[in-house]
Amino acid sequence: MMTIMFLLGWAAFMSLMSIYVLGGYFIILWFFLGYIAGVFAVLFALMFHIYAWQKLPLMNRFKYYGWQSLARFLSVFVFNITIKVTGKENVPKDGKMVVYTNHKSYLDPVIAIQAINRPMAFTPKSTLYKIPILKDGMKQMHCMPIYREDTRKTAKALVQTIKNIEAGFSMVVFPEGGRKNRDQDTVVATRAGAFQIAVKPKATILPMTIIGNSEIQHRAPFRKTKIKVVIHKPITYEMYQDKSTAEIGNMVMDVINSGIEQK
Repeated sequence: MMTIMFLLGWAAFMSLMSIYVLGGYFIILWFFLGYIAGVFAVLFALMFHIYAWQKLPLMNRFKYYGWQSLARFLSVFVFNITIKVTGKENVPKDGKMVVYTNHKSYLDPVIAIQAINRPMAFTPKSTLYKIPILKDGMKQMHCMPIYREDTRKTAKALVQTIKNIEAGFSMVVFPEGGRKNRDQDTVVATRAGAFQIAVKPKATILPMTIIGNSEIQHRAPFRKTKIKVVIHKPITYEMYQDKSTAEIGNMVMDVINSGIEQK
């Protein structure tokens, strides 16, 4: 959807400028300026998506498809990354689920949303809610803000997130607590508190490995970055119910890192 809007905006600008302004060799100029026009077309479509469909139900797949299409557009036309996903058959089709993955790039949410074909959101830090449009988008997506300076606000957000998970909505959590050790894909340590999001609603844990995301900062957008996503077998509540959150963290970390070791 977003890619179509981009291409239509790009093509329309080039055609109109060539017909009504200057043709001939100026088509080269309109080609480059048309790219910018296409980006503005996507921004318009994004704002329409955010504000026109904000009252759609939590599990509405069309709304989620809009976010997926935006992620694909950003991957291909803005950041020049390609994504290959293995293990899609391991994603539970329904039920309570929380995805845990390594976090080395700001684009990890863009990658994750393309890998998991279920309505879901993320756990961004609260400071991102100060950014116009992005703030409204994260609210519409039902993200859970993390207030590092105010645990009470985080706990309040967690209550609503648990309700969403119990309704079948999924969450993607980056258990490292930020982009740690950015020059390597491996998870070195996790925050035990990050696993409360799965423990409290007794949700299935789905470990996921993003391979190559540490390279994005050095390559995008001028050099192509190839990303591989490995979705591991799910860990049911019965498999971890007797463990502490610290033990769960170590177990999930080992699974995530095993995907990197097998690349």
